[in-house]
Amino acid sequence: MAFSNTVSQTVFTTQRVIDNAVRRCRVPAAQITAETISIANDQLYLLLSDLANQGVPLWCIKKYIYPLYEGVSKITTDIGTVDLLNTNLRSLQEVTGTNTTISTSRTTFFASATAVSTVGVLWSAASVPVSIQRSADGVNWAIIQNEDQTAAAGEWTWFDLTSSVATQFFRVVAVTGTLGFSQIYLGNTPTEIPMARMNRDDYTNLPNKTFQSQRPLQFWLDRQAQSPVLNLWPVPNAAAATSQVVTWAQRHIMDVGTMAQQVEVPQRWYEALVAMLAAKMALELAEVDPQMIPILDAKAAQALAVAQAEERDNSPMMIAPNISMYTR
Repeated sequence: MAFSNTVSQTVFTTQRVIDNAVRRCRVPAAQITAETISIANDQLYLLLSDLANQGVPLWCIKKYIYPLYEGVSKITTDIGTVDLLNTNLRSLQEVTGTNTTISTSRTTFFASATAVSTVGVLWSAASVPVSIQRSADGVNWAIIQNEDQTAAAGEWTWFDLTSSVATQFFRVVAVTGTLGFSQIYLGNTPTEIPMARMNRDDYTNLPNKTFQSQRPLQFWLDRQAQSPVLNLWPVPNAAAATSQVVTWAQRHIMDVGTMAQQVEVPQRWYEALVAMLAAKMALELAEVDPQMIPILDAKAAQALAVAQAEERDNSPMMIAPNISMYTR
């Protein structure tokens, strides 16, 4: 028996998603117009947006690192953030050596092989793309990762390295332009402390919302329309400048792109995506027989239930009931 010998190599584009959904509505191909495609794109966008209300898609959990600034209590999260799942305050142990700085790079020579897990850059000018590299001899360099970020003068950007290998030479290189910085912080041995999430009442009832400390360990998340805002308490002081807030956040699914691109859902969700889009299209297209609507709705609900049932990470769960009040 002959098999394809490939797995997950079929490219299921936005065009194919829409074509399959329209066919399920029993709309002939000859009746598909540019307006039909425009409607389908709108409905697909609404569908993907609504999935954020129905649980946490595992592929839409992303790690963000936010800098702290003296006297600044608010952190505006990235556009597309739905909610914060885990939020920690992180501090690092700084590692230092002999620095050599030129207009395009900063090289650090350690007295002995030293591992670096996180790099922070305090920009003195607009940020530029950087390449983070290490070397055992200062001659042959290996690229750890490249970063392209947007920051203004006076702002920090922090990068967690994909690998942390002890080495004697370490450098940050501007890929384009000049590396304008006030400080480059190399750190390892990160320590993270969970931050407590307050509700609005607890935050608004704080008697002194401007109280400063090195360790802001509480926050209220103000879920604004475009980007939620963390309101920190206590407010960071000067000693917190090299600490970070590390969050694991739920974000929205990526926008619908061109017809040749793919929708940002895993393969296991394609059936549910097509079924739900067909149900939405049935309500929008005059060509669809009204008797098809309850059929498509039922198929969509069934496919969504199957997909959501598998939206799990299969990690073990520990239940620790607190019965101390009964055992004293």
